Amino acid sequence: MSSIFLPVSFSNKLFGFFMRILSCVQSVISLFLGGERCVRCGRFALASPLCSECAEIFSRSAFNPDNRCEICGKPLVSEIGICSSCRKTRTLKSADRIFPLQTYRLWKKNLLFSWKMQEKRSLSPFFASLVENKICQAESIVGENSLQIVPVPPRPGKIRKNGWDQIDEICFYLKNGFGRKILPVLVRKSVIQQKKLGRIQRLESIGSSYEPAPGKKIRRILKHLPDGKLPDSVVLLDDVMTTGATLEDCSSVLKKMGVAHVYCVTLFTVA
Repeated sequence: MSSIFLPVSFSNKLFGFFMRILSCVQSVISLFLGGERCVRCGRFALASPLCSECAEIFSRSAFNPDNRCEICGKPLVSEIGICSSCRKTRTLKSADRIFPLQTYRLWKKNLLFSWKMQEKRSLSPFFASLVENKICQAESIVGENSLQIVPVPPRPGKIRKNGWDQIDEICFYLKNGFGRKILPVLVRKSVIQQKKLGRIQRLESIGSSYEPAPGKKIRRILKHLPDGKLPDSVVLLDDVMTTGATLEDCSSVLKKMGVAHVYCVTLFTVA
């Protein structure tokens, strides 16, 4: 973890103190190992693939009030309010609104690759802090507060094979650092990686890839919720939205489980 993560303000002060200690230790280890190079500018970045200046640029652009579709969250070109794709063939019918942090393009692709494929996990608390801010921004827009998070579940066997899941790790920071409640009420049935499917195949998979978690797990989660039921509104969290098939599939399951509003937050959206 490099110095760009030290200013991250966790609401849990004890957790924040621990993270600062860990950041310093990892920075020292990284320095002895030669450090990292920033994926955007190429400068020395200590323990993260993003230097402090480029991290600030990434953070600012994640919350710019740019012109985005009110449904899918993708940038609008000449349209007003809703993009032409959502007007013509709306994929997102159960998901109420998408709030992406960034467009998946240029050097940002390399940043995601560093995190997911090269396992540069020093980016996880950085991404988590941006997700927390994006959720707060979404809450102000839709008139909600203290939204609870439903993570998009990994494919079966992923954690056992790779040792970690990116969304699960972000949820760890959101829970322990920001006090967000995490509701892992979904499971994934399909073992096929979405990135290996084409657009048509992804869209055809809607309704068959996700389902509610086993009844025993659901009952254990509901036992700790007010009135013993899922909240009326939740945030569905994923890393990348490509066609919207995953978000729509998960949102549809949540709606059938009694959730009235599903707001989706993603790190990136493919424009």
